[in-house]
Amino acid sequence: MFRQSMIAVAAVAALGVVGTANAADVAAGEALVKQVCSACHDPSMWKGKSAAQIDALIHEVVAGKVTHPQKLTLSDAQMADIAAYWACVAKK
Repeated sequence: MFRQSMIAVAAVAALGVVGTANAADVAAGEALVKQVCSACHDPSMWKGKSAAQIDALIHEVVAGKVTHPQKLTLSDAQMADIAAYWACVAKK
């Protein structure tokens, strides 16, 4: 019984680590926003938008489908982090 309990605990812990690894990082997003975005953008621009909506827009900008003053080169994780940050601060 103890062994089965330990296996169950290990499985749940592993799922938690995998889920966390795939989650957007708001703190990393804040750092990127300060480096790349904040000179032209502010949280009010994203009011009412979800992180998924913001992420989709950033993907379109990076792909060149949406006009932007500068060429952006960001990874999927960086775009998700930026979107998570903007969505978080736009709610305040």
